[in-house]
Amino acid sequence: MLLIEIAHPAGRFDNEDRAILGDAILDLFLAPDAHTTDTIDRARQATHIAFRELHGWRTGFGTPSADGAPPVIITLTVPAAWRDEGGDTFMGLLRTAVRRLDEARGWDRPRGGLWIRVDGVPDGQIGLDGRPSTADDVLSFLTEDFRSAQEKGTAAPAPAGRLVDPICGMIVPDGRGTITLDHDGVRLGFCADGCRAAYARREGLPL
Repeated sequence: MLLIEIAHPAGRFDNEDRAILGDAILDLFLAPDAHTTDTIDRARQATHIAFRELHGWRTGFGTPSADGAPPVIITLTVPAAWRDEGGDTFMGLLRTAVRRLDEARGWDRPRGGLWIRVDGVPDGQIGLDGRPSTADDVLSFLTEDFRSAQEKGTAAPAPAGRLVDPICGMIVPDGRGTITLDHDGVRLGFCADGCRAAYARREGLPL
C-alpha cells in the first residue's frame, strides 16, 4: 500500500514531467530485483500515484518563480507500522525520484523547495477494498500469491548468498546486519523488523 500524492503549483508540471517523476517513483519503490515477481505484481496493484495542481500557491516571498524547479509537496500514506520503521527510507526514495526529474529538466532545486510528509494510518483505519484493515491485513494482501507459491512448492529459491523473506518475498543478503530468525534449525532472513514480528506471530514464536 503506497498512496502518493504530489502537489505542485498549477501549470508548472506537464505530462512529461509527471511521467518522469511517476516512473522514477515506481522504479525505486518496486525494484524487480528486490522482491519475488508475485509480490511485486501485488504491490503494483496497491501503489497509486496522483498529481494535484494547486492554484494561488504562495511562499513567504510571494508567488514562486516561473523559472527553475517548481516547489513540490509529496504526501505518502502507508500503514502506521510501516511509517515508524521505514519513514526515513521512503523519504530518501522520494527525494531521489524528484532529483531524477530535476536532472532531466536541468533544474537546480533550491533548499526548501521539496517537502515530504509520511502519513501513517492506524490499524482499523486502513480501508483495503473499503473494509477496516490492519497493517498485517495489507501485508497479507500483498503476499497472498507469494504464500500460495510457497505452499505449492513453486516459489523460486533464494539466489546464492541471499535469503527470501518468508513473509513478503523480499530477497535480502545473508550476512552481518541481516534481520534473521532461526526456526526449526532453518535460518530465515527478513527485510524489516515488521516482517520478522509478523512471522513470529504467525508461527507462535517468541521474539
